[in-house]
Amino acid sequence: MTPSLQNHLPDLLVIGAYLATTLIVGLWAHRLWDTGHEDEESYYLAGRRVPAWMNGVSYAATAINADVAPLYCGMAAVIGLPVAWFYLSRFGLAWMIVAMLFAARWRQLNIRTGPEFYALRFGGRGAKFVRVYTALFAVAVSMVPWIGAGLLGTHKIMQPVLGVDSKWVTLACVVPMVAGYVWVSGFAGVLITDVFQSAVIMVASACLLIAVMVQAGGAEPLAESIRAAHPTEHAEILSTLPTPEHEILGPLLVVAWLIIPTIGRGGSVDLDGQRIFSCPTPREAAKVTIWGQLAMFVMLLLITLPVLGMLAKEPDLYHATRSDREQIYGRMLTAYLPPGVLGLVVAGALASVMSTISGYLNYGSQTIVNDVLRQLFPNAAILDARNPRVLWVGRMVTLVILLAGVWVMYASDSLFQIAMVISGMFAASAAYYWAQWWWWRANLASWIAAMVGGPIIYFVLGSLLPQSSWWQSQLATGEAAADAMAMLHAVIAMAITTLLWAVVALLTKPESDETLTSFYLRARPMGLWGPVREMIRAQESAAAAHELPTLPSGLLRGGFLAAIVGAAWIGAGVLGLSQLAVGHWLAAGGLLLAAAAGGLAFYKLFDWHMNRLEID
Repeated sequence: MTPSLQNHLPDLLVIGAYLATTLIVGLWAHRLWDTGHEDEESYYLAGRRVPAWMNGVSYAATAINADVAPLYCGMAAVIGLPVAWFYLSRFGLAWMIVAMLFAARWRQLNIRTGPEFYALRFGGRGAKFVRVYTALFAVAVSMVPWIGAGLLGTHKIMQPVLGVDSKWVTLACVVPMVAGYVWVSGFAGVLITDVFQSAVIMVASACLLIAVMVQAGGAEPLAESIRAAHPTEHAEILSTLPTPEHEILGPLLVVAWLIIPTIGRGGSVDLDGQRIFSCPTPREAAKVTIWGQLAMFVMLLLITLPVLGMLAKEPDLYHATRSDREQIYGRMLTAYLPPGVLGLVVAGALASVMSTISGYLNYGSQTIVNDVLRQLFPNAAILDARNPRVLWVGRMVTLVILLAGVWVMYASDSLFQIAMVISGMFAASAAYYWAQWWWWRANLASWIAAMVGGPIIYFVLGSLLPQSSWWQSQLATGEAAADAMAMLHAVIAMAITTLLWAVVALLTKPESDETLTSFYLRARPMGLWGPVREMIRAQESAAAAHELPTLPSGLLRGGFLAAIVGAAWIGAGVLGLSQLAVGHWLAAGGLLLAAAAGGLAFYKLFDWHMNRLEID
């Protein structure tokens, strides 16, 4: 053991205890869950009887990767309390839309993976192509790079805090544990360890917040120390709302973050779909992302609030550069935490990456088997769902995905940049995900126009827009302006792409009558499906007419209204707790009362809307 590690012996013991407990819990998860037998439903969906709260907490834990703490703490240092708007705008309304407009419908389909949707929505060989492509894209771009990012983020925390220089040591702490319990217990192992790991993240972050509060002398003294350290900027640091003209996060950027990640959300699923499909009922599925954002916002609040102590200690951090921000979290740990407790926080970082990796591995292997291998090799006996050996194929796929993530960890940072660029390019196509549910004319040709045209349009705009002198002048004004122009770039690309696929849909033949009728009767989509409903009514088959659901008017409007109220009450609660942390009792009380009233209104709206969706 190196001298550096010897100095952290209590921390190492805590980390070792955490890893041992995680492994034991994960390996015994399938027995604790008692799935009864080993088949695909049990291994990948835990028998479809997972409660919404557990799925929600698991989804939140998967979203909190190891790179989240350095990122969000760095943002909190240069923004202050309004950093809450950074995550409220990105996730609050988007996840509520999933809950109120899509989750129940997805669960009613009774499918296993998101890409399987396209076998219902489109017909013929084109549906198989879309299904295979969607699954491969999800694994290659949305999962493998972030497995590597999580591993690298963990190493960046362990390196300065514990003096761990070798990436192999970091891998040895994470990879065998995750691979072991995912291999043995499947989705049940992911769920139960995610709940345990979420508790570790919350307890570790709460310990750090308590340490900051104790050292500051309480909430009000903490606020006073910030006022003393920042005589001209304390108002924007302690504000409830983002400050206009703020150099990092102004109101316009918050609006952009509210719109862009929200459009299209819920119309396509991957990892979140596994949580929805594993719920016992559609109503329970609709609660998954509600529980998920509650759990995630609590974790992010506990992670970011301690940064206020660092702003009081080191005022220059409020103007830290991008590279310096990444170091603030590690510096904060060593500044506030004694041995042992420091190990608990490092265990929290390990918990965050382990929950992310385990979720990606389990779903990734499921979608590769179900949506790629079975479509390419339909007659392979080993891939038959009734063949118990198919789970061994899935386990081997799990190892391949994990090795790909490890490779990304060792590759250059440019791979992450490439993955982010690809993700941004395909965001231009996001509106199509709503159209494929809400517009009967959306067809295979329009899907190709969206998925191929979107990236091309995004790339071309990336070359053309910077040639504008006005664009260059905006980029030169500061970091916030550069981020705002990136958002504007995405909005323009999204608008042009949407126009493209809509025109293509109108100029090409819709899907066959048989495909549209079958999909409508099974999925009961909202929106513009009038011609299909009339087609079903005109059919001579009494059985088909009997199956035609009677949907109340205004389902989309009602769902959006409930989603807005839901996002508002949770946001008010987060902002109220933020103000509580700095002793702004009146503001905190008002916001928390508003959250309580909004929560009651949302409870009634949720029940009203679910009844209108006819999912009881």
